[in-house]
Amino acid sequence: MLGSKNLNPSLRTLCADEIEAIERYLILLLGVVDRPVPSREHLQKELFILSRANPRISEILKFDRHYKGPYSLEIDEIIKSPSYYIGAFSVDKKGSCYLTEEGRKIYESLVRSHEKDERFKALLAAMKMVRELYDKLSVDELLFLIYVSYPEYRERSIFFEKLLSRKKELAESLLKKGLITGRKSS
Repeated sequence: MLGSKNLNPSLRTLCADEIEAIERYLILLLGVVDRPVPSREHLQKELFILSRANPRISEILKFDRHYKGPYSLEIDEIIKSPSYYIGAFSVDKKGSCYLTEEGRKIYESLVRSHEKDERFKALLAAMKMVRELYDKLSVDELLFLIYVSYPEYRERSIFFEKLLSRKKELAESLLKKGLITGRKSS
């Protein structure tokens, strides 16, 4: 099940246990809904949102201000080149992230091994909710929502001004998708 423990050199600031934990979070997020995460941006932002809601995740995953909002180099590196769960997940040419057949087996094993753990069940429920809400957004809608909700991540953005010029259109789309209320869209 576990791959070789050759750690990616760009992940040297993390300990091996943290890298393995991030890979497990990726497997869980990708597996909790039976479809790919639409893009790498979605993967980054969905894990960011989860890290804001879950102190355990935020202890491991750190996000920097980036030109596309919150960004974790660790997630980007691990999705391209895992150290522990080799071959568990992949990214297609369009950027969709998904579990492989091996990854699905690992996901199912993790779920079975934690079936009595209420905190684990709560984590899966939160992951499923995040996937159900945010997977249906375009990248622009997702970034706009992140910039509005977490303004500190606009700092290095090269997209915020462009998205701001489409504020009305994006807000209406988010309203139709049920992600914001009429009051916030104005």
